[in-house]
Amino acid sequence: MEILAETIAKLAETPRQAEELVRGLSEQQLSWKPAPEVFSIRENVLHLRDIDIEGYARRIRLLLDEQHPSLPDVDGGKLARERNYNAQSVPLALYDLRVSRAESVQRLRDCSAEDLDRKAEMQGVGTIDLRRLLELWMQHDAGHIADIAELRRAIETGEGPVLVEHQAA
Repeated sequence: MEILAETIAKLAETPRQAEELVRGLSEQQLSWKPAPEVFSIRENVLHLRDIDIEGYARRIRLLLDEQHPSLPDVDGGKLARERNYNAQSVPLALYDLRVSRAESVQRLRDCSAEDLDRKAEMQGVGTIDLRRLLELWMQHDAGHIADIAELRRAIETGEGPVLVEHQAA
């Protein structure tokens, strides 16, 4: 169960990491894209929220509530285009991500060691167990957190819009 506890701790950290990385950025900086095909910081945050709610949280519920369920794929690029992510609120997205992630983390805390072996069919992946689903989720989070950090670095080093720190009054 130590692996499950470590996984839960990593998954629980993602909303806080995202919040720290966006702190102090202007609306322009949040929407800046170094290339048309690259997600902005805002798009990364909105993507994390939507994939959390419509992807991983839903998959966890199905996998734990049903016997060998079918887990749908979620087309993140399509969601970004259809939902016009760069026009949406980052604070609201971060709030939704925190709430969704907290619910999933609580659900995972209630899991047993045997639950890690529960199986499902994941569209585009094949047969998967809860253990592997959690690995994919952590990889997904890590990739987007790294992307946000790299975009922030580009802004801070002058490769993107100038960073304007907001001072607390």
